[in-house]
Amino acid sequence: MMLLKGGRVVDPVNGRDGSFDVLIDGDRIARVGRDLAVDGATVVEIPSGLVVCPGLIDMHVHLREPGQEHKETVATGTAAAVAGGFTAVACMPNTSPVNDNAGVTEYILKKASEANLARVYPIGAVSRGQQGEQLADIAELRQAGCVAITDDGHPVATAMLMRRALEYTRMFDIPVIEHCEEQTLKVDGVAHEGYHASALGLRGIPGEAESIMALRDISLAELTGGRVHVAHMSARQT
Repeated sequence: MMLLKGGRVVDPVNGRDGSFDVLIDGDRIARVGRDLAVDGATVVEIPSGLVVCPGLIDMHVHLREPGQEHKETVATGTAAAVAGGFTAVACMPNTSPVNDNAGVTEYILKKASEANLARVYPIGAVSRGQQGEQLADIAELRQAGCVAITDDGHPVATAMLMRRALEYTRMFDIPVIEHCEEQTLKVDGVAHEGYHASALGLRGIPGEAESIMALRDISLAELTGGRVHVAHMSARQT
C-alpha cells in the first residue's frame, strides 16, 4: 500500500478540494481523509503546492507516428503526458500516412501498448488522406478503435461531406471534431484581423472565418442528429 500525504486533493466527483491524505491499495484508492496513518504503508510526502487528482485527459494531441518520428513518437508523447499528469490522450490523424484506415489505427494502438504509459485513443480522418474529397471508411475506423473523426488542420471541405460524416458517425455514436476555418475568408491570413495585425504588417483573419464554419456545422448536426465538437475555439462570435 502507498499513502500520499500533504497534497492538495482535487476530486470533482466527490466534491473534494483541499488538503487530504490518499491511501492507495494496489490499483485502487482505498481511503481519502485527513491525518491518515496505516501500518505497513509506504508514505510518500507530497511537496506543498502540488495537486493530487484523477488522471487528466487531453483529447487533442499530435503523436506524429507513423511517419513523423523526428517530431514525436507514441512513446515520447505518452511519456510527456504522464509526466504532466495526463493518463489518457486522443491523437489526431495527420500522420504519414494519414490515419484513415484500420491499419494505421491498429499500428498506433500497438505502439501505445508497447509504450505502456498513457492510454491512447486514436482519432480517424473524416476524408481519405485528409484531402476533403472522399469520405474515409468510418465503420472500419470505429471497429479498429477510433473514438472520433476529424480532418484537423483543415476544415471538413464541403457541407455535403460534413453532412455525410455526421450521418455515419451518428450510426457509430462518435463525434466529428471540426477545425472551423472558412478558407475563402482565411485565404493566407496568419493572425487575428485587427489593429495589431495591421501594425505588424500581418495578413489578418476575421473571427467570422471560424463562426461561419461553426454555424454551418451546427446546422448540419441539427439536420442529421450527429454530434460535432468545435476544436480550439477562439472567436467571440462563435
